[in-house]
Amino acid sequence: MKKSQLFGHNIGHKSALIFADILALALSFYIASSIRINLSPNFLSTEFMCLGLTTIFCIFVGNGYASNTLTRAPKLPFRTFFLVLASSIPSMLIIYGLGVERFNFLFGRGIFPSAIILMGIFSVINRVIINLYLFKAKSSTRTVAVLGETTCKDWLNQSLNNGRLDIKCKYYAQLPEIKQQDDIAALVITPNYQPNNNEQDELIKLRLSGTPIFSLLAFIENFLFLIPVKEINDNWLVQSTGFTMLHNTIALRVKRIFDITASLSLFFFTLPITLLTSLLIKVTSKGPIFFSQTRIGVNGRPFSVHKFRTMRTDAETHGAQWASENDSRIITGGHFLRKTRIDEIPQCWNILKGEMSFIGPRPERPEFTTLLNTEIPYYDLRHVIKPGLTGWAQVKYPYGASTEDSLRKLQYDLYYIKNYSLILDLNIILRTIKITLMRGGR
Repeated sequence: MKKSQLFGHNIGHKSALIFADILALALSFYIASSIRINLSPNFLSTEFMCLGLTTIFCIFVGNGYASNTLTRAPKLPFRTFFLVLASSIPSMLIIYGLGVERFNFLFGRGIFPSAIILMGIFSVINRVIINLYLFKAKSSTRTVAVLGETTCKDWLNQSLNNGRLDIKCKYYAQLPEIKQQDDIAALVITPNYQPNNNEQDELIKLRLSGTPIFSLLAFIENFLFLIPVKEINDNWLVQSTGFTMLHNTIALRVKRIFDITASLSLFFFTLPITLLTSLLIKVTSKGPIFFSQTRIGVNGRPFSVHKFRTMRTDAETHGAQWASENDSRIITGGHFLRKTRIDEIPQCWNILKGEMSFIGPRPERPEFTTLLNTEIPYYDLRHVIKPGLTGWAQVKYPYGASTEDSLRKLQYDLYYIKNYSLILDLNIILRTIKITLMRGGR
């Protein structure tokens, strides 16, 4: 795609998103006002105009209208939803400044909270439709030049394809080969490439001219949302940014409060399901309703994880085995319990006890942990935080049970530990709900 075409594409893309968000805001307040007070809102009123401008401005500042270019990493899904929620804070202050009566009317009647949540939902729908259907077909695949030798060519190409990114990598040994190309969207430099003085000057010129330049590790982390375990070393661990959750006491306390609240809410919300599941297990198979098993927790400490029993009582007569997707040892109804993740509801007790978190790496059995520690580099790093009921690896990687699958999952677990944020946690929760509803569990 030529630069003039790309410019027009980006302007059209942004304009479509802004227009769609304005319509979404109007529709959200119309629905909320109709339900709460059975009246239509005055779209020309001062408060509505201020709310609209504030919301659009917050989305803009949060890069909610950023074009799909390589000048910045792609945003995680549902990010705009949280940008809309964040806009409610300045909106409240502005409305309060316009008058206490207007503030009480919008918030006392519940119009504003309902509308802002609807707006967040509609903003996500807007981006799914506009990004994937209206403008996706008009954009060409972007070519990224990879400078230097790397052993992860096949893996990188496959990962970009599986991630459905319109990015194609071309590999070059020398910088002059790249300079002859006119379709390069970005440059990725591998760790083993050592530029001389002239090449360093050329790279600086490329950077200052607007060409995005990434290290190989930064490119993979920012665009594939994982840490390539086989490409990192001790120096990277020492010098890289992130991992703030390991020593941020405030973040850890907020996470603990969220764990307690979420686990209690999940327990009471699913109480009828728990009773029906207990009855199903008791009627269809011999043995206890619940199943306990030793897992490895934070700092390598073992603990007993609790689940609804989905396998026969003699499932491990011959020792510990990897569970498989269509395991013959599963009892009647067990596949459904696993697909919908109902079998994991009893782990709320583990979360309340502080042995697990709501979100984190899935706890592994000690028999497998001992093996994986010897075969996978940095595998033990996943134990620096509490294991979770769900996690980044669970929502990003399909079911698997092997050393290779454990390696792939570790790459996502390390990304979560390095880049932890409340927004990432909320993304994982929304993705988990989606997978559960679509029965995409294991």
